[in-house]
Amino acid sequence: MEDPFTPYHHFLLLIGKAFLFSLLRRKPLLPLSLFQDTNVPSSESMIRQFLYGQKFYREEFGVFSNILWLPDTFGYSGQLPQIMQQCGVEFFLSQKLSWNLTNTFPHNTFYWKGIDGSRVLAHFPPGDTYESNVTVKDILKSARNNKDQGRTHDHMLLFGYGDGGGGPTSDMVERLDRLQNVKGLPRIVRTGPTEFFETLEKGLLCEWWGELYFEMHRGTYTTHAKLKESNRRCEFQMTDLEFLSAIAAADKLPTASEVEQLWKLILFNQFHDILPGSSIEQVFKDAVHDYDNFAKEYTMIMDRMRDADDNTPVVVNPYNWKRAQVIETDKGLRLIEAQPMSATPPKQIDVVPDKAGIFKLDNGNTCMCNSIIKCVFDAQGRMISLLHKPSKRECIPAGSYGNTLVIHDDIPLFWDAWDVMEYHLQTREVFEPRDLHVILEDPVRCAVRVGVDLGQWGNANVEVVLDAGCPYLKFKLEVSWSGKHKFLKVEFPLTVTAMEAEYEIQAGLVKRPTHFNTSWDSARFEVSGHKWAHLGEPNFGVGVFTKSKYGYSASSNKITISLLRSSTAPDANADIGDHVIEYALFPHVGALYTSAIARHAFDFNHSMTTILLPTSRIDGNLELPVVIDSTDVIVQSVKPSEEGDGIVVRLYEPYGSTVTVPVRVKDGFKLYRTNAVEDVNKMENLELENVLKVKPFEIVTLLCSPHMIG
Repeated sequence: MEDPFTPYHHFLLLIGKAFLFSLLRRKPLLPLSLFQDTNVPSSESMIRQFLYGQKFYREEFGVFSNILWLPDTFGYSGQLPQIMQQCGVEFFLSQKLSWNLTNTFPHNTFYWKGIDGSRVLAHFPPGDTYESNVTVKDILKSARNNKDQGRTHDHMLLFGYGDGGGGPTSDMVERLDRLQNVKGLPRIVRTGPTEFFETLEKGLLCEWWGELYFEMHRGTYTTHAKLKESNRRCEFQMTDLEFLSAIAAADKLPTASEVEQLWKLILFNQFHDILPGSSIEQVFKDAVHDYDNFAKEYTMIMDRMRDADDNTPVVVNPYNWKRAQVIETDKGLRLIEAQPMSATPPKQIDVVPDKAGIFKLDNGNTCMCNSIIKCVFDAQGRMISLLHKPSKRECIPAGSYGNTLVIHDDIPLFWDAWDVMEYHLQTREVFEPRDLHVILEDPVRCAVRVGVDLGQWGNANVEVVLDAGCPYLKFKLEVSWSGKHKFLKVEFPLTVTAMEAEYEIQAGLVKRPTHFNTSWDSARFEVSGHKWAHLGEPNFGVGVFTKSKYGYSASSNKITISLLRSSTAPDANADIGDHVIEYALFPHVGALYTSAIARHAFDFNHSMTTILLPTSRIDGNLELPVVIDSTDVIVQSVKPSEEGDGIVVRLYEPYGSTVTVPVRVKDGFKLYRTNAVEDVNKMENLELENVLKVKPFEIVTLLCSPHMIG
């Protein structure tokens, strides 16, 4: 498969050696593969961006970059400081928050702390641009805008033609020389970025803790839905592929080069105007082509693992908890289970103690239930009740309906594909369901289908599915979408009172208000999240899961998932066509951290893969040399090490608690704790320990090797 970076490789070498390496004093600026989005990619994707970026600089220049130069992207994840630190990066430059529509960000130079407490030095140039012309007006504006006067007087001015390329002109360079020591202007010093940041460290700077939420471009969480769906699917497929490589599941495993090329295809399309959906139509056609190539290459590699004659079907579970799942076989639906971090023949649960059932009530309503959930639809197909049976807690308020599809007018003030404005909430139109039909009755699964007429904007059918023993209710929305400047969402009003909602981000969560008390609160009317969002009280809560959506909102007692937009610029046909959208509703008893919501969201998003592997390998009892004996953490990646013949296990704590994790290592192997880019100079020997302490939201990378390192 062609490397998506190949057309740019020699160009990067040219500017890297001639510009970055020389003019910027041998300190390259961008440790990423490219200027990526930081809202949608997973934590593993973000780590791989740094891994391959730092690998490039190490191979070409013999150094790591210690500065993340990211002037233009649409908000900054609260996990970015930790990922930066774990990839050898200590300084951060951007300027995008100067575009905030409602609130002025209070700092230009500050320490940014991630949700785990990791800290990096950040600078937002007070000129509020990355393409100054170096005029007197520009220089004076930059000096007057500095919000941290008194803490530090130093700040950076970025000049040249930036957004479209071109760089500085000779006129700009001459003006810079002439204005260096002019009375009435700030003193201008030409220096490298590393020296500049080292000067900033001497100041008495403030801290900003958590995400850097961008009060613009909120539509990019939703625009171009199919790209976001493809991105998440590919991320999970890489989890399976690397896990199988780590356990040596076959003789014909993918090579390191093949794995790298697949990752680079994913990473290339995480550029901050591709994955967010804010490019021209041809870009998205190219991206779809890339994802098609990924699917072909992935299928070829998985098929290659089979033996020519003797194979056994196995179920792949790369995660550190026991999983159960309903699968379709030639004998019908079956409930199977798989042990943690394994690839074994499927074990069928023959006796299903907790069957799924569906029946009609005397009043004409339809009821679906298992031992955990009881859901009731009226004759029209409206969801009027969701009872959590163990707690006897009703989740849907009286007179309200769950799974309500609504459409809003979506006409932003500025950039069509990028923005959604707060006033769109004033145009809510509700679409009523119709024609409820029972489509499946089986001891392990029951389902109904409900039709929804979206008027001139399209048609939709919703399948509602409940599996035996499953703690969440699943929804599969099939929609033919023809809207223009419309925003389709699904609402779940809940009997939960909470001033904050929790949203999953990369390897953790953030809390955001459910009220509009302040301008900072009201600006968060649309927010980004990953696989789940949650409203909870101390002893009860309800979460929603999504398979490919990243836009959410929570107001008072209602959680809303953003499903589809229909911007017309720069792509006139964005999102027009057929879509399949899957989401789920998860009631639970107890607090969020005891609910296992993170594990259930992984189960919903990443079904266990069934593949054929050589019987000889299966009989040899495939196993890892390291075992994580805890479900207090999430193992997000198991992979061969970048160098040598070790195995890397990357895990994180998802709820914000300090936990102790038992770890078992196979005889003959040694365990090391390293950083995310597997730097051999950052290895900590864990040989004498059998437990691992993991701090709140901490990402931990372990390397298990048959050899002594260092």
